[in-house]
Amino acid sequence: MKYAKIKYPTSKFRYKLLCALFIYVVFYIIYKNDNLWKYSKKIDSSTTRTSPLQHVGFIVDTPGCRIPDFDPFDERVKKFIEKPKNHICNHGKPALLASNLTSIYVITASLSAYNISDTTLLECRYNGFFRKKPKRGESDTRISFSGIWYNFTKSINVKYEFIRAVCHYNNILIYEDMFSFVPITNIKRFDHPQPLNVLILGLDSVSRLNLHRQMPKTVNYLKKLGAVEFLGYNKVADNTFPNLVPILTGLNVKELNKTCTPKTNDYFDECPFIWKLYEDEGYVTAYGEDAAHLALFTYGFKGFKQQPTNFYYSHFSRYAEKRIGNNFNVNTFICQGSRYVYQDFINYVEKFVVTMKLNALPYFAFFWEVSISHDDLNYPRTADEDYYEFFRRLQNGGHLENAATVFLSDHGIRFGGIRRTFQGRFEERLPFLFIRLPKWFENKYEQGVNNLIENTERLTTPFDLHETLKDLVYHENLIGKSNSGKFSRGCSLFGKINGNRSCDQAGISSHWCTCQETIDVPTDKSIAIQSARFVVDYINRLLVGSNKCAKLRLSDIKTVTLHVNKIDAIEDYMINFETVPGDAIFESTVRHTENELRVIGTISRLDLYAQQSYCIDDKYLKMYCFCL
Repeated sequence: MKYAKIKYPTSKFRYKLLCALFIYVVFYIIYKNDNLWKYSKKIDSSTTRTSPLQHVGFIVDTPGCRIPDFDPFDERVKKFIEKPKNHICNHGKPALLASNLTSIYVITASLSAYNISDTTLLECRYNGFFRKKPKRGESDTRISFSGIWYNFTKSINVKYEFIRAVCHYNNILIYEDMFSFVPITNIKRFDHPQPLNVLILGLDSVSRLNLHRQMPKTVNYLKKLGAVEFLGYNKVADNTFPNLVPILTGLNVKELNKTCTPKTNDYFDECPFIWKLYEDEGYVTAYGEDAAHLALFTYGFKGFKQQPTNFYYSHFSRYAEKRIGNNFNVNTFICQGSRYVYQDFINYVEKFVVTMKLNALPYFAFFWEVSISHDDLNYPRTADEDYYEFFRRLQNGGHLENAATVFLSDHGIRFGGIRRTFQGRFEERLPFLFIRLPKWFENKYEQGVNNLIENTERLTTPFDLHETLKDLVYHENLIGKSNSGKFSRGCSLFGKINGNRSCDQAGISSHWCTCQETIDVPTDKSIAIQSARFVVDYINRLLVGSNKCAKLRLSDIKTVTLHVNKIDAIEDYMINFETVPGDAIFESTVRHTENELRVIGTISRLDLYAQQSYCIDDKYLKMYCFCL
């Protein structure tokens, strides 16, 4: 049997085969690896959908807005969640004095801690201090003192709103403390058909998800009371001031400057604050913040010429922390004497609410707590039990039966490791908002309350909350309330919010919007480098007037994300980048059009910078300045 001779391919054929195989492999790699494609300005194969959103549901899912539903304990953020540091106030020494609704008294159990064996040698006294009206050009931070001291050995009723108390033992000063009260003096009483009290209590820098992580007991209790949680509450600007101004006035910062503060250092007296509407209707008004050195209207501003509300806590906070503040943490004191600052603060809030009910006075109160949450992602956990007990006592005492209770934040944590994650970026833009209404109100205004509940799954903003507060003061007009599906920047939560509402219609710039579809862009693309350099140049132009600050240079691009706006066909690139000197981490949105590049919204600073910018006082430029 003869076998056919095997013919092997010629070398020329083998060469062609290898070339074809090589071309196929190269083409396959290029096709699969879109980083190798040359980038064109339009969306092309060099962009890939952001992987963190894969397999994620949506807490808001409307034609106009889809907001992702993240797990508070997702593995990518879980490493940042830890037990907070245990701060020991006053080196572990207990308070010698305490207060109740109307008086201060000596704590017998604390005598031994101060080596007091003979109480006849213990002498305590107090005097009052007050807000002092600023003279022309002065900041609203001054106080004055009463000329009379009141002596006591065990307890004494107090005549003032704010007091300083000192104790001597055997003629040696051993103790100093500060207390606040709610005296009813010079309060005009009005007849009102059915007043609804309004209690607003805020926590600075706490996202909705972080509230669930850190304060679950408080969250669960509020829900048990019937409070509704707004899942799509989106901030409208960078930090506290531009997110609270819309709540309090209905204006953004630019509008505020045009309306009532044409110069940076003017007072805010002429601004249309929501509490003025309540004052006109006969309500007692209160406004207060702890960590008053960071106070909303005096940090970088002059504050108020006249006291803005009947009760104004901030001057107490400023003086008390100056005298007995301890355990300073980044920007705020954690302790005030032997107590946490936040504990003193919510004790004052409780005194206010109880006093108003005892005297049958309708009220509007806005209280803002900073010390426990401003600088630490995890520290709000420390306050969970106290806030739970605070709300529980008010409920059990019947103090919430005639009050609309609003519990909210301004934004999530703005710096640190979690903020640099994909989820952390969303959290920073999505603060928490709870609203709890009394039963009689829900029964009387059933349609409005049903709309409110439906709106918990809509895109909402601080502008909406302002309109809602206006409806509460004139709540008799709520019957038949409807927003008629209209698009407006501020919509009352008692009316139906249109499901087609977008960030642009709600007054939220692209930089802060959580509704947009996002696509990753490789950081080495020309569009990424061009955008980052443009922002660095923009920052340096802002700093031109300050010869104390170094010129910044781009050192690294961390991430680039394209925000897709299908309706308006706009290309917005969010750039996360690092500069030198100082290794600052910034985040900015750059809009690309045919003719120009533009920075949209505020440039965010994602790391702490207080020590780097000590040489300038400008509250807006501090985040950009690296002092020479």
